[in-house]
Amino acid sequence: MTRSRAVFACLVLVALAGVLAQGQARSVQGEWTARVEDDGRVHLQLHTDDLEPRQAGRQPSRPRGDWSFGRSFQLSELKGLPAQKGALTVENARFELPREAGTIAFQGSFRDGRGAGLFSFTPRSEYVGEMKALGYAVEDTSASGLFRLAAFDVGRRFHDELASLGYTKLPLEMLVRMRTHGADGEYIKELQAAGYRDVPADQVVRARDHGVTRDYLEGLAAAGYKGLPLEQVVRARDHGVTHDYLEGLAASGYKGLPLEQVVRARDHGVSAKYLEELSAAGFKGLPLDEVIRARDHGVTPEFSRELRQLGYSPSLDELRRLRDHGVTPGYVREMREAGYGDAPLEELIRLRDRGVTGSFVREMAQAGYSKVPLQSLLRMRDHGVTPGYIRDLAGVGYKDIAPDLLVRMRDHGVTPSFIRRAQEQGHKNASPEELIRLRSRGIVRD
Repeated sequence: MTRSRAVFACLVLVALAGVLAQGQARSVQGEWTARVEDDGRVHLQLHTDDLEPRQAGRQPSRPRGDWSFGRSFQLSELKGLPAQKGALTVENARFELPREAGTIAFQGSFRDGRGAGLFSFTPRSEYVGEMKALGYAVEDTSASGLFRLAAFDVGRRFHDELASLGYTKLPLEMLVRMRTHGADGEYIKELQAAGYRDVPADQVVRARDHGVTRDYLEGLAAAGYKGLPLEQVVRARDHGVTHDYLEGLAASGYKGLPLEQVVRARDHGVSAKYLEELSAAGFKGLPLDEVIRARDHGVTPEFSRELRQLGYSPSLDELRRLRDHGVTPGYVREMREAGYGDAPLEELIRLRDRGVTGSFVREMAQAGYSKVPLQSLLRMRDHGVTPGYIRDLAGVGYKDIAPDLLVRMRDHGVTPSFIRRAQEQGHKNASPEELIRLRSRGIVRD
């Protein structure tokens, strides 16, 4: 056991002894851990397996409620905890978190700013009546149900805070949802300060969930994006359009673009680095949609540089076509090694599309057909004149046949087996033209 685990175990045992000495007065019990943060706030993590199943006919997911909750609190909210930042050390700490639904009492110890122990929750008897007076019927009045409401501090204060901001007659479930998602009064004020007023509660929750914070809104505004519909802001946040991303676009000359176009660029992987590299490769001032298409087609600055090093100066549109058709710098080098070093890019595209690879050219050379004109090479490939076919013809005595004649022989089905059959029938030493005639007229059949 490590030292930190041993310390934690000792802290819990000390707290447990204290709680057991108090008898069974507590209604919900569990464990807590804490960390004093640099700003003086205390981050508490609560865990209990002592919750009863939810009431109102809801089916529990487990026989008893196993529940965890974590949040940071101001030191002043934790009554009885010494006001000490940093390395807080208290051997027998007792403090409380008073809430309208009840009080959570903590017992344990802190060492060097970290604490652990046990907690218990006692409901406040007046709470249900107070909520009823506000128009809320608390269906789950068990200690477990009230503990959940206490943990999220749902009560009159929160209700009044929301009402002062224009949110009245919200269902209790929505109050709980807003609390659990951090869509509280402070967040609503941030939205309103940015110009977003009268936003429905569920949209406030959605904006909070998706990370639309004050800093994010200020970043958008600094980049010139003000007064946007909140849903559009949420979408931009979801797609990773950050202030840094917008600054990167601006540095590359892309300012004042519609936000939807920026979202599209982000979705397609157009980063500031990609734009810088394109610029360094000689592609500056391009419309953003053209850059997006290049990125979609896998056109990278490295791809452009390698082709330039091989003596080509393709446009961005040509780079897209080359990338789409699989004409890579490696393919260009292969064709050069095979003797086709001056082939135009369009010719290379045609060759690649029709399966003329470096290995095909090398095998044809080994079969005796090196440096064949490109058009002849394409015809041979298109018509199935393969190195294997040429070798098989050589095996029955037909060598050094002109490429065009090889194509005709292949087209007419003059195969090695046909030639052997013709020889057996007395047509020895027949020329390729005679073999084609014999095959096409059916004089000799396989």
